[in-house]
Amino acid sequence: MPIHRSEFLILASLFQGGLAIAALGLAWLLHVNPFDDFDVSGRAIGMGIAGTIPMLMFFVMTYRSTRPRLRQIREFLVESLGPALSECRWHELVWVALLAGFSEELLFRAVLQNWLAPWGFAASLLISNLAFGFAHAVTPTYVVLAAGMGMYLGTLHEFADHRNWLVPMAAHTLYDLIAFLVIRRSYRSRQTSVIKPEPDAPVPVTPD
Repeated sequence: MPIHRSEFLILASLFQGGLAIAALGLAWLLHVNPFDDFDVSGRAIGMGIAGTIPMLMFFVMTYRSTRPRLRQIREFLVESLGPALSECRWHELVWVALLAGFSEELLFRAVLQNWLAPWGFAASLLISNLAFGFAHAVTPTYVVLAAGMGMYLGTLHEFADHRNWLVPMAAHTLYDLIAFLVIRRSYRSRQTSVIKPEPDAPVPVTPD
């Protein structure tokens, strides 16, 4: 069922805010300090923005695909999120994207991936992003796509700017924001085509 602007903003803020609190609680239990690997710098933000490019190319490819499973995901996103995104102001979309980027990267990269690091990079990347995929369990295909995207973000975290998770956070935030805008545009285009008025009926010509 589609939700509208106020519901979307409240639910997104509660869910992502709760996720951030859960991440901090888990970090405390696991004796991980997630902010040891967080350094605000222009370099990190720039690397995150550049790192968004492959993600967006993949998004465009899957979003435009005619494959039934990918089309099903697109239809779900447009129908469920489209009404709310269409009503949101630009700064509200930025807020939700930023909150998602922060909370999800905090949990899955800064806490889980770092805690699993002694097991080796491959194991930490796989396990943390299986969790990331199942956290996005819209459809089985979406789980796989999200897990793959998470592995890419995890690789950015591992190798970009000395394990600074601001890099994947910036990439994640920008990706979500652009995805929101694309979904909103798709929804508005459909609404415009649905409500497009019928052309005026021709006026019959009568003899004088």
